[in-house]
Amino acid sequence: MNKEMKETLDKVAVYEGWVKQKALKAGNLAFASMFVISVLAIIIQMLLTVDIRLVLGETATALVGGILYASIMVYNGIWDKCLPKSATIWRDFLTSVICAGIFTVIYGVCLFRMGATETQITRLALGFLIGITIVAFIILRLLAFINRKRNQNLSNVQEKKEISLSQVEWTKIYNAQNIVETEQLVEMLKQNGIAAFSQEAGANVAMHGAPGFGIYGVDIFVKTDDAEKAVQLIKEINNQE
Repeated sequence: MNKEMKETLDKVAVYEGWVKQKALKAGNLAFASMFVISVLAIIIQMLLTVDIRLVLGETATALVGGILYASIMVYNGIWDKCLPKSATIWRDFLTSVICAGIFTVIYGVCLFRMGATETQITRLALGFLIGITIVAFIILRLLAFINRKRNQNLSNVQEKKEISLSQVEWTKIYNAQNIVETEQLVEMLKQNGIAAFSQEAGANVAMHGAPGFGIYGVDIFVKTDDAEKAVQLIKEINNQE
């Protein structure tokens, strides 16, 4: 792969990463907005009706949506992407407190309607807040741990693939005259199940006699095990022409 092509691919990879990051932020914002609206609707209904049975459906929907969202994030390895460990811990703690606070308000309203005294409401609600915060924080940290392990496993698999590819022996089987011939031959080899790649031949790959033509031509490489079969296929094509 020549230098210009490599630089182009690097730029494309950076752009694709930026697009994915932008889409991720947009998805997070959309989900957070819908989740907050749902929770506010539940609280408003609770304050107006003071009957938790009337909002069980909305509560279940919000919880299931949150669990599904977290599962998708973890599955794709982006639960705590691009965030340092200290930032993820602080974010998880803050999220736990906010979520626990929302449910504590609902719990407090229920206690009030059940005839509990202010002292009882304060004591029970505080215990509920602390308990839910701890449980939520543990769950979030567990998700982060699973996400980190998944990313590590994916990285290990990728490294093994790169090592295995680097250990494959490649053999030059043909020197094409130009890029057009090279692309045709490489495509033909791939259609016949032979992995192939090309690179400009010679020490100075920047030298060109004309557009699409290199002074030294373009070398085509295949795996050593497939070299004989690839050479035979190219010979058959040349004979037909």
